[in-house]
Amino acid sequence: MKVPYQLLRAARAAIDITHVDLAREAGVSKRTLVRIEALQGVSEASRERVQSALEARGVMFLPAGEGFGPGIRVPDKMLTAPAERRYQPPGKRIDRKP
Repeated sequence: MKVPYQLLRAARAAIDITHVDLAREAGVSKRTLVRIEALQGVSEASRERVQSALEARGVMFLPAGEGFGPGIRVPDKMLTAPAERRYQPPGKRIDRKP
């Protein structure tokens, strides 16, 4: 299945892998990966390498069907808890545990 560029970007974000790491695993340059995520054209071979690298990490690309577009599924182990909030809006205090 040829995966849309948007799903490649969404999959990378969902499994929280850096551009550098995914590019290395896919055997493409970081610039190529950035071009994919910016919806700019890249070679079919590069796009397929990125898709294969994501699939090797357990990402499943789901075909379109029943009135819905294509989607992704990621393994539970790839999902991480959100990081502690670091930004503190002016006038709001976040109490931290000692």
